[in-house]
Amino acid sequence: MEISDLEVFKIVADEKSISQAAKRLNYVQSNVTVRIKRLEKELRTQLFYRHTRGVTLTSTGKTLLIYTDKLFSVLEEAKNAIYNDEIPRGSLTIGSIENVAAIRLPELLTSFMTKVPQVDLSLKGGTTEALINEVLEYKLDGAFVTGPVDHPDLVQYTFREEELVLITDKVHSKIESFKDISQRTILTLEQGCKYRKRFETWMETEGLYPKRRMRFSSLEGIVGCVKSGLGISLLSKSYVSRLPIKDELNLYSIPKEYSGIVTVFIHRKDVLSTLAFQEFKNWFELQ
Repeated sequence: MEISDLEVFKIVADEKSISQAAKRLNYVQSNVTVRIKRLEKELRTQLFYRHTRGVTLTSTGKTLLIYTDKLFSVLEEAKNAIYNDEIPRGSLTIGSIENVAAIRLPELLTSFMTKVPQVDLSLKGGTTEALINEVLEYKLDGAFVTGPVDHPDLVQYTFREEELVLITDKVHSKIESFKDISQRTILTLEQGCKYRKRFETWMETEGLYPKRRMRFSSLEGIVGCVKSGLGISLLSKSYVSRLPIKDELNLYSIPKEYSGIVTVFIHRKDVLSTLAFQEFKNWFELQ
């Protein structure tokens, strides 16, 4: 049942004439007639009595009119709630790479929810590649990912600049030269992680070939295995500096052309710009 057909039905009922309804709608009369017949066929009932003076609602037509009035009243209420209410409300689903969700977002999200408690905010984790795809598929309203992101359908805003550092445990021998990496196992997140891509680019450029590579689904798993001496990894310095076990790890600076990385907030250019979404964008840009 089309809303537009119900709109035509209501106006015909108000005007008590198909020809007058056509004039009011600026339709040809046959168009109005087709709409009414389509409704009657779908509902398997006659909605109007036709006579020389116009049309009159049947008993089933009167029943449909009651529900049509209720429907349009609810639709109007919904429009007012969405477009005219100055209080941000509704649902908002944001994605984030793991280290940003762990160290950058807790305070920001807490302060945001304190300010706008009517917004139902959800946070979803993932790799940069996975989150970008979910934003493009309208599954996320926006996401914090490793940038830069170059896509014609996306807009990006710089959120934080990060420094990547090489981390090892303190039990095994220290890295005296980056060539020592060839004797170690490197630990990275799964496919789609920009930190992993940066690590691999650096090694390839320097001609470094690690002993073994292992992939993990979480940063927590990587850090635990680095601490135990299983291997080494490349993580953001701000993330490592806040770890409870930071004193049990060695941090090494890497060449500047590989250490600088930026976190950006992305969303589709055609994303529905609700009050809740606008408030969230304004909030994190001020942090």
